[in-house]
Amino acid sequence: MKKLSKSPLVYVVAQVRIGAILKMAKYVPEIQEHMRKAGYALYRETEVREVELGPKDPEVRVLPQWAFDSIDRTTGFSLQSGAVAFYTTAYDTHERFFEELEKGLQIIKDAAGVTASERLGLRYVDAFQASGEHDLADYLRDGLRGVSLEHIGARRPRSFLNFVTDTDVGGRLVVRIGLNTDGVLPPNLIPTDLVLDKTFDRQRPLGILDYDHFIEKPGAFSVEHAIARFKALHGIVSDAFRGTISDFALEDWR
Repeated sequence: MKKLSKSPLVYVVAQVRIGAILKMAKYVPEIQEHMRKAGYALYRETEVREVELGPKDPEVRVLPQWAFDSIDRTTGFSLQSGAVAFYTTAYDTHERFFEELEKGLQIIKDAAGVTASERLGLRYVDAFQASGEHDLADYLRDGLRGVSLEHIGARRPRSFLNFVTDTDVGGRLVVRIGLNTDGVLPPNLIPTDLVLDKTFDRQRPLGILDYDHFIEKPGAFSVEHAIARFKALHGIVSDAFRGTISDFALEDWR
């Protein structure tokens, strides 16, 4: 499908869960130097909290995370001892996205000696508001529009739909659709330290399309193989997007 001139896409992230490297901090200075020269000049170190469920009470672990962002803070990489992510709020084309992802993965592999991966995931998030006299439901295919309750005086009803399926590439696709979310993106959807390329009217309803496609399969890590798998994941996400939206939506965003 050709690039939409008014695309609703607001956030894309590709993540590789790698075999943990407990000495990752040792390699960060070298990684940062190469990232800086590759266009990701803003460096920051933060902490993330992970909840681990065990036989007793849940255990919260605090893990270091290193981020390498572009100067405009729309695109960057994050790194943990067991994960690498590439994210953007200024998506152009999938070819350009995978070029930058490949560049960053190669930097990290060469510096830290990544040898194994456990999971690859690709997530696309769209957000949109209706144009003219149209409703958010007009942008979805029949069967995904929720229940009309206008006859009982319902105002701005909220509709949420989760769809989970296995895919032909050995992955699992999770599609989440939300309508009438009060014009505000959920705070856990996009990192708050990123700059959004789009703005929304908080007084108008907002639609969310969230496509999360991943493969969980431990194996030896190679950048070439990872990129090939990401491209396969992308192909199905693209088809899922087209199968979710209406013909009207395609025309309105074209």
